[in-house]
Amino acid sequence: MFSETFVPSIFSYKHRLLHLSVLFFIVPYWYSHYNEQHRLSSYSVETAMFLSWERAIVKPGAMFKKAVIGFNCNVDLIVSGVRVVEALNTTCSEGKDQESMESLADLHQTFAHFFQRGAAAERYMSSEEQFNILVNEAEASTRSHHHIGGNAALMADRIAANFPSTEVYLVGPIGPRSQALIHPSVKRTNSTRILKDELHVILEYKQGEILGDWVAPSSSRFITSHDHFSGSMVVMEMFFKAIAQFRPDLVIITGVHLLEFQSKEMRQEKMRLIKRNLLQINPKTPIHLELGSLADEAFSTDVISKILPYVDSLGINEQELTFLSHIADGPYREEYPVQAGTVHVHKVVEMLHWLLKTYGRDPTGQNPNKVGYRLSRIHFHCLTYHIMVSSGTDWSNLAAGLAAGARIAGRLSCNIGANTMDSELLEIRTAANFVLDKKMEKHYQFESHNPIASWMREDVLFVFTPVLVCRLPSKTVGIDDAISATGLLYSQFYRLAHEMLSPLRLSRLSIRLIRRKPPVEKGILDEGVTFSDVHNVILTPTTRLPYPEEELRDHLEKTSSEIMKERNKQRYGTRKKKDLGLIDFSHLPIEDHVVALFPGQGAQFVGMGQKVVEVPAAKRIFDEASEVLGYDMLKVCLEGPRQKLEQTLYCQPAVVTSSVAAFEALKASDPSIEENLTDAAGFSVGEYAALVAGKCLSFGDAIRIVKTRADAMSECGKLVKSGMVTVRVKATSKLDKAMTDARKVAIEKRELDICEVANYLYCGVRVIGGSETCLKFLEDNQDKYKIQVLKRLAVSAAFHTRQMESAVDKVAQAFRNIEMHRPVCNVYSNYTGKVMSSKKGDVRGAVAKQVNSPVRWEQIQQFLFRKHQNEVFPRFYEVGPGRQLGAMLFQTSKKMHKNYTHFSC
Repeated sequence: MFSETFVPSIFSYKHRLLHLSVLFFIVPYWYSHYNEQHRLSSYSVETAMFLSWERAIVKPGAMFKKAVIGFNCNVDLIVSGVRVVEALNTTCSEGKDQESMESLADLHQTFAHFFQRGAAAERYMSSEEQFNILVNEAEASTRSHHHIGGNAALMADRIAANFPSTEVYLVGPIGPRSQALIHPSVKRTNSTRILKDELHVILEYKQGEILGDWVAPSSSRFITSHDHFSGSMVVMEMFFKAIAQFRPDLVIITGVHLLEFQSKEMRQEKMRLIKRNLLQINPKTPIHLELGSLADEAFSTDVISKILPYVDSLGINEQELTFLSHIADGPYREEYPVQAGTVHVHKVVEMLHWLLKTYGRDPTGQNPNKVGYRLSRIHFHCLTYHIMVSSGTDWSNLAAGLAAGARIAGRLSCNIGANTMDSELLEIRTAANFVLDKKMEKHYQFESHNPIASWMREDVLFVFTPVLVCRLPSKTVGIDDAISATGLLYSQFYRLAHEMLSPLRLSRLSIRLIRRKPPVEKGILDEGVTFSDVHNVILTPTTRLPYPEEELRDHLEKTSSEIMKERNKQRYGTRKKKDLGLIDFSHLPIEDHVVALFPGQGAQFVGMGQKVVEVPAAKRIFDEASEVLGYDMLKVCLEGPRQKLEQTLYCQPAVVTSSVAAFEALKASDPSIEENLTDAAGFSVGEYAALVAGKCLSFGDAIRIVKTRADAMSECGKLVKSGMVTVRVKATSKLDKAMTDARKVAIEKRELDICEVANYLYCGVRVIGGSETCLKFLEDNQDKYKIQVLKRLAVSAAFHTRQMESAVDKVAQAFRNIEMHRPVCNVYSNYTGKVMSSKKGDVRGAVAKQVNSPVRWEQIQQFLFRKHQNEVFPRFYEVGPGRQLGAMLFQTSKKMHKNYTHFSC
């Protein structure tokens, strides 16, 4: 009955107001829907993609405030590549990729090789004369112009221009022209200024241009250079020094590819320098590596094994990705070399997944082979599409970063304004439907209003977007750097928040406070959470709780003493702590640590150097020593005679030279030695060899100071007849009393009262230095003072005693004009018995004062002993003549001595 009467009545005339209200609602809705569809359909594909990217681009919650960028900077000389190459009057029948070009003919061949593929590349010209000819030809060309260049400078310029809230610090060789071209807000260091700019010649070409029998399939560029400073040690050291001083929240490293063209020994040394410093950067500070064009397989293998795993983020293009996969047995290794934009997306996805899984961070932290690995983000860009890849929880806002990078790619190439969305110069070059990921069976259906696609593969996130390509590009260089910089600044790095919730940061006080929270004004946490709940969610960040994460964070912030300390540091500053100089190598397994020990005077023998002289690096050490000292050092070491070699003037330089030469031979026999060198210590004059091993001093400077030291100590030794004795004492011995009585006897005879400890060797064993009268007194009264062993040493003076006081100033004077560097490993001081300070003045003072102060070798050995973890010790190498240090190591700890090796000279 109800249905019969109600339904007709609802349409009756009495309900006309209801009918009108429904009509007024439906008609606008239909109209707006139709109008929106009509408006969207009226947009061009390019405009629709721009609008879609605009919707996706959202600034991260916390922008990077400070960024340090290094270390290549130059001026780009941009010219028409075809015109310049044709003007060189060289011939080329076929294109060939030359890793390093020696002539203009090599340039023609290499340019043609990449020209016919439309692929971007960069190669070094080894001949400065040929490069200058190219520069003159390029500058004479019409339409040539200069632009700021170098990956580091380009990225710094882009960030400064587009992200004014981010303070940028650029470290690189900056000349007069680059100083004027770079953005004025970019901070620079005066210590890397150069008088003449480094020049890179950019040979650009457009799609369809003809060179001989070849036609360019796409627009691109070829870069060549002859740099002197971008890959220099000074610039690198200043870069890492700037990181320590500027304290950024973002570090960007570029220009590593420029090391490819240096000698093998030089680039390996610099690679080790980069790796060591990367490992010292705070893990809360993200490190981005912008890769460059690579050609040498051995060098590239070093890059992906020694640098790539220790950065958080990577910027890479299709040439670089396929080359890395080619040399490291990755997927689709046959794709190299490639043409621009021709690698299928699903192949790139496989390569990126392999790269991140092989060299990326282990989210479980259980893989011992990945200790210290950080890589968790890759930004891939090629001509027609971009991909962002990430694993773990450190990075977010990736779609915004990808969209921001894709948005500027075509605009920069065509020089289109930021407000222009529709342009006939831009076009889409992508299929309507294709495979994104074969393994996951992920397909892509192009929609101009929603071009971004994302998917998960295991624990790896992929985000993909096609890119608008410029039909007639006015610029090809610097686009990759702008894309990477923009995508990076729009990305969010979250490791700081993750570390804040680490279980290690919860103190006992925090635990008690969480448990004892008063029942007044209970919040969500106080009502429903137990400490075990909090503990579980901290251990497993993906765990979901019945209350918001913000409440958990707020609760911890109020109760964690560690967080309060951090806040107080930011608010009131921190007290300046004493510089201990200790370098942390905890990222390396303890069994991989290498400790180098260098002997002192007394270890010498005729024939030193015979075992290592065939090694080129060791021979160079002997040659350099001979040049500095003015006599044939190798001949003295090999032939003696013994009486000459035992003289302080010859002995000290000979021991240091032989030890450093042996260390060079050791590194040549096992390259991992230098890479894993964590500690270096030298006994007495051997300390100089340790300083050379730790890169504090160059060998040439060290041997000059040793020469001054030997001369000064030899002169001091002539003041009074003196010597040294080794003594062994026990608990009942009265060594101090014996030395006091000996000094009294010397005073009574009106002689110099020198009798003091010169060396602390190991437990219960000392070396006493003293005048002849004092030493004779000790020998005659050995039993009286219960000295177990007393043995004379074959030395000519009481070294490391007051007798050497006048030598201290001479050694200090020798240090004044010597350039010193921060050590790359822990170097131990004989003067303090501890790790040397990182302050150069402290190091100079300690090494000079060592001359008249006791050698605290026992204390140094105790420091080295404490390095062990669960009875696992580092590797100990005594490098140079003699085995005395190994014998003392055995007396200190037999377990420690099991890892001891003697590498003789």
